[in-house]
Amino acid sequence: MAPAESHRAALSFPSGNAKTGPIAVSSTSRLTCPSSCSLAGDQGCYAEAGFRTRLHWDRLSAGRLGSTAAAFIQQVAALPAGVMFRHCVAGDQWPDPADPLRIDQALLLKLARATRHLRAAWSYTHFPMGPANQATLRQASERGLVVNASTESRSVAAGLQRQGIPAVCVLPPDAPAVFRHEGVRFVACPATRPGSQVQCSSCGGRWGLPLCAQAGRSFVVTFPAHGARAAAAARHCS
Repeated sequence: MAPAESHRAALSFPSGNAKTGPIAVSSTSRLTCPSSCSLAGDQGCYAEAGFRTRLHWDRLSAGRLGSTAAAFIQQVAALPAGVMFRHCVAGDQWPDPADPLRIDQALLLKLARATRHLRAAWSYTHFPMGPANQATLRQASERGLVVNASTESRSVAAGLQRQGIPAVCVLPPDAPAVFRHEGVRFVACPATRPGSQVQCSSCGGRWGLPLCAQAGRSFVVTFPAHGARAAAAARHCS
């Protein structure tokens, strides 16, 4: 896969998304999504289920909006100091042209360096967490961008967290808000709790940083399967 086919991204600031609040957000093309993602397509992908998000994603994936990776990274570097940035509301990390299941380390680290002036920068990935991708995530975190390994398995998430890889986990809607599994604490995203008014922009409580943006945290962040394809997503949970 040539870089030009998959490396488009679109930045929005401030976001009008009610769940994130007025922070900076981005999406990347569908072509960034690895085949290892069990929620792809109609299997529970949240980005595919939301009408506005899917419409935006369609246009980006067709090349009708967005920028090349290089131009996008410059846009991120030009964001005002101190804002928050959530990368990949839809889409995933840029894949290595030589290996579609490996994150393009050079590009991700360039993006991470471009976020150093921001209050918080975080993202998610469904790329498989072999040694190479784990090393890339660790280096990105050191440079300012926390990339969470997205899972649907409590055991996989707990194992990654024990290895120092920040992890998030999709769970059935009736899962408890806080629990322990294999010695690791699991904590629900505050915005998903009933009656919550929390957004990404106000998450973090006394720590002042969204849970997903805390690099050295000792817990897995959980998200209940939700949206139009919640039932499909829940079937992949374990």
